[in-house]
Amino acid sequence: MRHPLLIFGLVSAASAVAFEAINFPLGAMIGPIFAVGTLAYITGESPEPGVDATDFAIMLIGVVLGSQVTPEVFNHAEKWPASILLLLLTMILILLTLGRINQQLLGMERVSAYLAGAPGNLATAVAIAHQLDGSISQVAIYHSLRLAFLTVITPLIFYVPETPTTFQAFGSSDFVIWILLLAFAWLMTQTLKKLSVTTPGLLAGAIVTASISLSEIELINPPSFFISIAMIIFGWQIAIDILKQGLLILSKTVAPAICVNLLGVILAAIGAYITHVAIDIPLSDTLLAFMPGGFQVMPVVALETGADGLYVTTHHLIRVLAMGMLIPLFAYFWRRS
Repeated sequence: MRHPLLIFGLVSAASAVAFEAINFPLGAMIGPIFAVGTLAYITGESPEPGVDATDFAIMLIGVVLGSQVTPEVFNHAEKWPASILLLLLTMILILLTLGRINQQLLGMERVSAYLAGAPGNLATAVAIAHQLDGSISQVAIYHSLRLAFLTVITPLIFYVPETPTTFQAFGSSDFVIWILLLAFAWLMTQTLKKLSVTTPGLLAGAIVTASISLSEIELINPPSFFISIAMIIFGWQIAIDILKQGLLILSKTVAPAICVNLLGVILAAIGAYITHVAIDIPLSDTLLAFMPGGFQVMPVVALETGADGLYVTTHHLIRVLAMGMLIPLFAYFWRRS
């Protein structure tokens, strides 16, 4: 295939438009997942959008989230510490429960079983699996399927039919402002990336727009297509990640992996409901924030469904960071015992 990157990009964009046209929930991301996955399987090609494209997509989400930062946000944030504590307890429960099930019922080796059940941070889980001679393929497949599972079911659960709205693009007066803002956010992204900061694009985009929003220098109202562009890139990347695991291995693993991940979602939903009742945070917010995966997906769903995107994103960022610290600590215990 000549120019596969261009072709896959066009297919991603076209499928996003098609799925959005039929009002499919989160169609701009689900469309590319199905279309790119099918095209990659048929052609045997698997070009990825690239690290820079993914960073840019995450930065766009950060820009949109940062525009929501207003002085009123801090009044709601006083409930977040208790919510974060309940989140961490829920994630630990999911980690230990799914790990035990993977080992006892599915016959997985102990270290791999718990790493596969970890609710997030695939990079750390794979690194520890390699270091401790675990099954890297099993761990990667379980995490990839969890992301795909959550990507597909979450929009369907939270989907609310919308009234048709006019496509929002750049106005003639703010085109230059947005170009300068995005350029500055991109430079900050590259700087944070060199400093090995987690999710540099998300932080850079949020910091830039939040600073402007809080200072009231300019009214920040990101164009609607920012989220669409991010979803197209995410969908393309997710499809390639899934196909890379191998269809034969996936076919043997998909059923138990989905069952185990479904249990993880149920445990997360219980934790979210307890948080909703105990701290009086909207259930839609806590459900999205407590989902055991989909760091890129859940903020998009929150923004698309009117949930609190800052609350959801903050909790997922903490979940990923917490798993990055807890997985290595638990892993050596699992190996010794």
